[in-house]
Amino acid sequence: MSAANTTDSSINIALRHIKTAAVFLPVFFYLMFMDAGSFQAYFFMNTVIISLTHVFTLGFILMVIMGASYMLLPVALGVKIAYEKLFFPVYYAFTGSLVIFVTGMHFFSPVFIALGGSLLFISIGTYNINILFSLKKVKKWDYTSLAILFAYIYLAIGILIGLYMSLLFYFNIGGQYIFYFLIDHIYIMFIGFVLMLFTGIFYRLLPMFYMTKTPPRYLWLTDFILLNAGVAAVILSSFFARGVLFDAGSAFLCTGILIFSGIFFYLMAARIKKKLDITTFYLYAGFFYLILSVLAGILILGLFSRTITQNYGIYYSFGFVGLFGFIGMAIIGFLHKIFPFLISLKQFEKMKKGAYAGLFRNMREKYLQFVDLILFVTGVLAGAYSLLELDIILIKITAAVLFFASLLLFFNLLSMERK
Repeated sequence: MSAANTTDSSINIALRHIKTAAVFLPVFFYLMFMDAGSFQAYFFMNTVIISLTHVFTLGFILMVIMGASYMLLPVALGVKIAYEKLFFPVYYAFTGSLVIFVTGMHFFSPVFIALGGSLLFISIGTYNINILFSLKKVKKWDYTSLAILFAYIYLAIGILIGLYMSLLFYFNIGGQYIFYFLIDHIYIMFIGFVLMLFTGIFYRLLPMFYMTKTPPRYLWLTDFILLNAGVAAVILSSFFARGVLFDAGSAFLCTGILIFSGIFFYLMAARIKKKLDITTFYLYAGFFYLILSVLAGILILGLFSRTITQNYGIYYSFGFVGLFGFIGMAIIGFLHKIFPFLISLKQFEKMKKGAYAGLFRNMREKYLQFVDLILFVTGVLAGAYSLLELDIILIKITAAVLFFASLLLFFNLLSMERK
């Protein structure tokens, strides 16, 4: 990373986002423990579950993505962020609007829901435009740059749908189509934005971190086409009462995700240094859960709607494995590399030669990190089972274990910063 692409403000704002996300993670599991009984109600229009979900998806996932993107985009694409002065205003606006939104959802206050949703749209939209303007400076377009571009286009569409649904609670307009909008919002945000972003970043970071080769062009191109075709088909199916188009889109997405998983294992097998580190364990666990969630999704598509109605816990279980099992584990894994890297950049002038190696070596010697890994891995399995069975006691136990694990992660990140 060149000095021109790295400023003290961008490093500090990236660290601030990550530490804030590390606070939202235990908050999520605390609320999961307290609101465990809410899982016994159907997920559609279950505002307590919507509130809980957004604490994780926006408070943890998007918060990390926003912070990391300020540093990773210059590294991955060789471009400078267009408007660095927007870093801190967007951070404060996003954090404040998220608190307003999840509070409104949790206590079902239409005013707070509409206000928080509108402010979220403005803050995330401002961040999104900043990234899109930054992408205009890309000189070489490859899979990574294309995937990132498409991801942020999907983010713009996703937050627009989110704004509409949040205003719906206050103005009560177009409610008969809310279920289709909700499904589209989920697919756009988590397949179109997050997964598309992950595929682009993974194909750049894995060779960088593990000195492995890039995937064959035909593989990532096929993956890119399938994922985008799948999202497009799912969205278009909203206008045709789902049906065959929705099934085709789901099939494209399942195939694309499985290809992405295969490319990951291909890249990891081709890495020069075969030594396992904490990040590698998290990534392997994350992709195991990703494949498991795809298989669960295929099972859900193959079940009759009556069966799903009788046991909607399968939706909660499926969502938990996909969201926290894959996305959460992948993010936590990369945080073990990205966070100390940011710390080392911040302290660069004070560090002596060889301090980078010492920082990473000390990180690997913290055995509590592996205890944390075990807690997270087993917690996903326990959470999937307890949500499938809709067993409140097991859900509370799982949430308590994962709350403790997330606290360990938070304090571990703080200890890295103090070194």
